[in-house]
Amino acid sequence: MPKLTLLVASALLLAACGSAGPSAPTQSSAAGVAAQPAPPDSPVTLSVWDGSTTIQAPLYIAMDRGYLQEQGIEVQAMPITGAFDAQVPLLATGQLDVGGGSIVPALFNAVGRGLPLRVTAIGALHTPGRSQLIVARKDLVESGQLKSYADLRGKVVGRPTALGIATIAIEKALELGGLTSSDITYLDLPTPDTVVALGNNKVDVAYMTEPFGTQAIEQGVAVKWHEMADLVPNHVAAMWAYGSKLLDEQPEVGRRFMVALMHGMRDYEDAFGKNKGRADVVNILVKHTVIKEPALYEKMQIIAEPASGEFPLDTLQEDYDWLKARGAIQEPAPALSQVVDTRFVQDALQQLGPYQ
Repeated sequence: MPKLTLLVASALLLAACGSAGPSAPTQSSAAGVAAQPAPPDSPVTLSVWDGSTTIQAPLYIAMDRGYLQEQGIEVQAMPITGAFDAQVPLLATGQLDVGGGSIVPALFNAVGRGLPLRVTAIGALHTPGRSQLIVARKDLVESGQLKSYADLRGKVVGRPTALGIATIAIEKALELGGLTSSDITYLDLPTPDTVVALGNNKVDVAYMTEPFGTQAIEQGVAVKWHEMADLVPNHVAAMWAYGSKLLDEQPEVGRRFMVALMHGMRDYEDAFGKNKGRADVVNILVKHTVIKEPALYEKMQIIAEPASGEFPLDTLQEDYDWLKARGAIQEPAPALSQVVDTRFVQDALQQLGPYQ
């Protein structure tokens, strides 16, 4: 299937925005979903976002280890790269059943317009030692020109987009250094290009996802300066979202998908949090993601995934408020409770039990 483009997605969004005003919250007790029937003999096929990233490790593990099959689900992978914005209209119009990515204003704006999509699980969290990196040019750090946050004055800071968690973290760093955004210069560019920009001295400090942060360090153009958890601890790095099919039409299938997904999350955390079965999980990721070098997984800082069903609504609310204060969330603005639906995670936890 060809890569879906933002142009196509934008056109679909225009077609999907007929209703006005936020719909009623979809949160409910876990029991309401848990009472659904067992997996049918004939499997249900779901269209699921496939970005070939390590964020989707639980999906790939669930596919390869039969957890989805056990739940009576087959996956039709939909190759979609880039920001979550492109998935919003596809979820809203039923062309995509399960999507995900980082939190973006388009998500909140779509829910505010009454479109049927919700955040149903957290995909990754910035936790100490398990978060994405903030790197700096190696020569600036080694020469002593970049020691504290106050030294950001006059620097060029790379970020993938203006409205996102990278900027939230950078603003916190500036505040800690007694600075404001006017004291630095932002350069917005794709993360892979940031490695080159660091090497050409076009960027001084940058937010980096893996494997690009490690690649910049390996090439000798950057060093780890801080990590995101230093500035935005327990903030959401990625999330999973459902469209109308799983929210309203077949919630029992949404429950079963979540059970398989969380089973995959636990295998992932066993591998990278406890070093149990790590080689086997790395082999699965090499098969499905763009990171094809097994040795690189031993060097990267692997982000944490919420195997215990963590849903940090407090920090998610902070990010929502930050976006709204900057005019990125349009009126009618939905409450966070209208965007988040925790029932599927709650039900999966009932079935799987606590993560040990």
